[in-house]
Amino acid sequence: MRIHIITIHHIHNFGSVLQAYCLQRYLAELGHDVDIIDYRPKYYNLGKNKIKSLIGIILNLKSYINRKRKFEDFIKQYDRLTIKRYNNIEQLYSEYKSSSDVFVAGGDQLWNSFHPCGNDDAYKLLFTDSSHKFAIGTSLGRNNQSESELSGLAEKIKDFNAIFLREESTVNRFIKYINIPCHHIIDPVGLIDLYDLKRIAILPKFTSPYAVMYLADSGELLDNCITLLANDYKLKIVHICGFKKKCYCDLLEKDIGPREILGYIFNSEFVLSASFHATFFSIIFNKQFATLLPNSQTNERIESLLKYFGLQNRIIRSIEDLKCLNKSIDFTSVNIKLNDFAIKSKQLINKYLE
Repeated sequence: MRIHIITIHHIHNFGSVLQAYCLQRYLAELGHDVDIIDYRPKYYNLGKNKIKSLIGIILNLKSYINRKRKFEDFIKQYDRLTIKRYNNIEQLYSEYKSSSDVFVAGGDQLWNSFHPCGNDDAYKLLFTDSSHKFAIGTSLGRNNQSESELSGLAEKIKDFNAIFLREESTVNRFIKYINIPCHHIIDPVGLIDLYDLKRIAILPKFTSPYAVMYLADSGELLDNCITLLANDYKLKIVHICGFKKKCYCDLLEKDIGPREILGYIFNSEFVLSASFHATFFSIIFNKQFATLLPNSQTNERIESLLKYFGLQNRIIRSIEDLKCLNKSIDFTSVNIKLNDFAIKSKQLINKYLE
């Protein structure tokens, strides 16, 4: 079966890059002929704050070039992309309107209207008249959509064969607006074997026991977390996000790619992040972790994930919540639920694709 995936595969965010790779790999392992549509709309260039992003690049040009190369090398080595590159939905429409192949709106926050991608109809597969459309691991990212927003989305995807959403709470809210099968499944990074994730990870040369800090915002809460990890746990602090130092650290990695980030998480003693995928990889790798929520427009994805595994107490919202750092996670029941979730998700995907 010929399958085309459209997802956020090319931005320099390790979660986006890895979920795209894992979804393609899983579908290919089922025996399908799979590619990722190399769709790169211009609104991704430099992000929302273009001036701030441009200044950051200029001040850290060498690190920016090295990081960009590592991400692009990963995409080139591990993803099977379409020969053509597309920048807008009109180009996709011209290419795929009459196709009878299978089309998949892949994982990530494709339908979160807080981001530009959530307002892009390309990710709702409106560029093709194919009768074989699916969403696999797709996220709306938040839980405050209006009824008109949810009904509008439902109207645009009404010709899908099935949708598999990443957040259980989203399924419960959205199901009343649609007349097609709608199920909760695991994020695409949970579809492939742990061995495959370890295989692509590049382990750090940093030998001291360390905690990873990834994507958390500067502030008193972050500083208190870092102080506790450094002083009480005697861990070195490895800062692996962005060009700007957001907290005390022993090592600031400005130019690492997705394989190095995965390796740092895998080899760590503790992971402190505001990232969905850093949190999920911590669960997959059985790492002690805590999560500082990023903002109200994207928190649902992390809260829903932790609720599913009974790990809501790993969220740090206040100084009082720092006590969770003194409690170790017992992954016995978590691993059972993780394995069952992956099996159930694969069964659902396979059933509808057949």
